[in-house]
This record gives sequence, structure tokens and C-alpha cells, in this order.
Amino acid sequence: MTLSVADRLDILDLLTRADEAATRRDVDAYVTCFTDDAVLDGSKGEHRGKDLLRQSVGPIWESEGTTSAHLTLNPLVEPVHDAPDQAIARSMLLILRDGSPTSIHSVSSIEQHFVKRGAVWLIARRSVQSFLGG
Repeated sequence: MTLSVADRLDILDLLTRADEAATRRDVDAYVTCFTDDAVLDGSKGEHRGKDLLRQSVGPIWESEGTTSAHLTLNPLVEPVHDAPDQAIARSMLLILRDGSPTSIHSVSSIEQHFVKRGAVWLIARRSVQSFLGG
């Protein structure tokens, strides 16, 4: 099973939109990147479903300071065998804290599971393992 170039680009675009929403602290835009039953888990707990996700990301972002930038680095997007509507991406997430000088808030390993609903890819699970900070 392979993913088409278009599917890979759509998934990378989704990763970028989620990072951009987190950087802007736009909860609505962030939550639209996820399935209704999505799971966000890691050192900040486990949050299931869009309602809990919506409630939990604000405090998580606040812990980063008033301004931060979310940057996904080196995403490796792979298909799930025998499931043309699923994919997994593994990447590093660098969160920079604004200031003079800019500093690293945290570095985390991220594994995200994606599902394709119709023509749209969404995040079904986002697992975060912090290495530095967080």
C-alpha cells in the first residue's frame, strides 16, 4: 500500500495548519484538524473527543508563555497496510518561545494517526513524547 503524492501533500498541509492554529492560539481552527473522537495524549494527559480537546489545549498553550511558535520538523508520512484511508506521521515538534533571544520551550517526538473522511484527511490520534521542556 502506498499513499499518493496528493494524499501526502494533504497530510503535510494538515500538519502545517494544526501548527499554525496552535501558534495563533486559535482553538477552533486547531480542533477542526481532528476527528470527532480524536485522542491527544502525552505528558499533559489524555484528552478524548473534540470537546475535551477544545477545553485542554488552552491551558497547554498557556504553559508555553504568551507567544510561541509550533514547528513540525522532518515528518515521515507512511501508509497503514491494507487501509488506504489511514496513514501515520512521525515527526519532531519544536516549540520556540518568543523573547530576546528566542528560546526553545520544548522538543517532542510526535506520532499522529490520520484517517481520510471523504476527500479530507483528519487527525485521529496525536501522541506527544517530550524530550526537552514541555
